[in-house]
Amino acid sequence: MAKVAHDRGHDVVLWGTWLDDPMLDPVERGEEHPRLRLRLPGLRLARAGDLARALEGAELVVCGVNSDGIVEVLRRAAPSLPDVPIVSVTKGLLEGSAKRAERIDLVVGETLGRDPRFVHAAGPAKAMEVARGVLTWMCFAGRDAESAKAALGGGHLLVSTTDDIAGAELCSALKNAYATGLGMWDGFVGAEAHNARAACFAQAIAEMRALVVAAGGRADTVHGPAGVGDLHVTAAAGRNRAFGERIGRGEPAVEVARDMGAKGQLTEGYAAIASAHRFARERGVADLPLLGAIHAVVWAGADVGATLRDLRFG
Repeated sequence: MAKVAHDRGHDVVLWGTWLDDPMLDPVERGEEHPRLRLRLPGLRLARAGDLARALEGAELVVCGVNSDGIVEVLRRAAPSLPDVPIVSVTKGLLEGSAKRAERIDLVVGETLGRDPRFVHAAGPAKAMEVARGVLTWMCFAGRDAESAKAALGGGHLLVSTTDDIAGAELCSALKNAYATGLGMWDGFVGAEAHNARAACFAQAIAEMRALVVAAGGRADTVHGPAGVGDLHVTAAAGRNRAFGERIGRGEPAVEVARDMGAKGQLTEGYAAIASAHRFARERGVADLPLLGAIHAVVWAGADVGATLRDLRFG
């Protein structure tokens, strides 16, 4: 997203957290970004201790911190954070002050003690493809979505806007959980599981719709880029699909998550399955057989083969 903003002609400061020095070092030397495998010329870089300087004069903030770190980063940023839109690509659910699973924008508002002017950036947007200029369709959600679109949309980045931040955020959080379940079929059966994956994809959309509505969102949001689009790309080619594939081959989920984490491969699906299951339970949403099966395998140690064979819906 920093590259997108720079390509749109904006003056961009790329700030790295206290964990990001290994990625900033080569960029600062004019070498390729170690994960994107391309150069990022024209970006001003800022280290962890330079957060206040990085935010000075900002008219738009893009937050790409993962869900585990977003509260701490914004807590540190709060004294210097200007009253501008925050475009967040962070996906997940967090525990709020009421001790139940909540949307990230609500938890961030509690952390900052004010309206964070949050714009959630949803949709199928793999970072490497966005940076390399591949056609991408995103959905910006929130009351400042139009201004964020004006700043970042254009060229290869197509942006739709909506005021349904509840629906968009829930889609983003849930798709990681369901993509893990779809990936299980790749490991359990192999490439010739097209029927099963298609059936579970359709069921995942139905269950996401029920959970979005329970969160106060709109059902139609699930049928756009935030829901169908993002689930498709994550299930087709993502870390959470790979996580599910290894589980489908019979590897214990906790060991797969630990191994992938040690290799720097963040597996949002592991936590997303637990938080989605908790969210559904706390809001009394029942009749979610696919989510129940995924949770049983990943968090309760159920046999993956028997669980997948016993799936019934429709």
